[in-house]
Amino acid sequence: MQRRLSRPCLPGIFAAATTLLAAALPAQAQTGAGSTDAGSRVYVANCVACHQAGGAGVAGAFPPLAGRVPDLLKQADGRSYVGKVLLFGLEGAISVNGNTYAGAMPAWNALGDDDIAAVLNYVSNAWDNGKSLPSGFRPFTADEIKALRSPELTSAQVYALRSGGGSPATAAASGAGGTAPVSFTADQVTRGSDIYADRCVQCHGDKLDNGEFGGAALNGKYFKQHWGGGAAAGLVAYMKAKMPPDRPGSLTDQSYADLAAFLLDANDYPKGDKEFPPDTASQQAMSLKRGP
Repeated sequence: MQRRLSRPCLPGIFAAATTLLAAALPAQAQTGAGSTDAGSRVYVANCVACHQAGGAGVAGAFPPLAGRVPDLLKQADGRSYVGKVLLFGLEGAISVNGNTYAGAMPAWNALGDDDIAAVLNYVSNAWDNGKSLPSGFRPFTADEIKALRSPELTSAQVYALRSGGGSPATAAASGAGGTAPVSFTADQVTRGSDIYADRCVQCHGDKLDNGEFGGAALNGKYFKQHWGGGAAAGLVAYMKAKMPPDRPGSLTDQSYADLAAFLLDANDYPKGDKEFPPDTASQQAMSLKRGP
């Protein structure tokens, strides 16, 4: 289905943003070892919109990594925990430095083992984190990440590990988190389609995977790998943090909710008689996991 094109996603926006972000990253990301260089590239491509170039995060939305990653690594099983956060995401309220964050982090298990190991090594050392690492810290390896992929967990189950929920097997059995199915209406899908045509189509394409300027696929296997489980709040939070690329977060909460409805419909989630809600609390209670 062809859509009207009215707000171009200019390639210059991406080029300028990449240049600025690279300049803002710590010098070690550009002058260090090859693995650190690889990690900084993965961070810029996938993490910087939420956690920021300086690792400070976004108040009330995305927690800081600067000054925080070493604390996580010092905890019992902290090394495997941070690896599982990258692989499977995290869903549930957390407190960092006295501030509460109630969003959701998507799973990044679509990335390769080398990439995940590289970005974990990057955030472990960037922003002076390396000065506070636990004694005997050793770099993450691809083999280590590969071993963490089994058993496969949901983002809520990773949260159970953080909260003292026990072993991966115990967490998998408990399965905490929002369980209400997502809901949206046909009218909302239509509104979302109009917004998509106006703000998104040149990057992501009229088929959601064929954009002129190389935006990530918003349907099929890629969408399922990133958004096939966890709370719906994670999807919306990610859209707000990254879209549109020239002015992230500039749409209204209702517009982001309508866009989410459009994407869910495009990925064959069933329509209903209740609209997808615009508020984070309601989105947090809704699971993107499909029924059997």
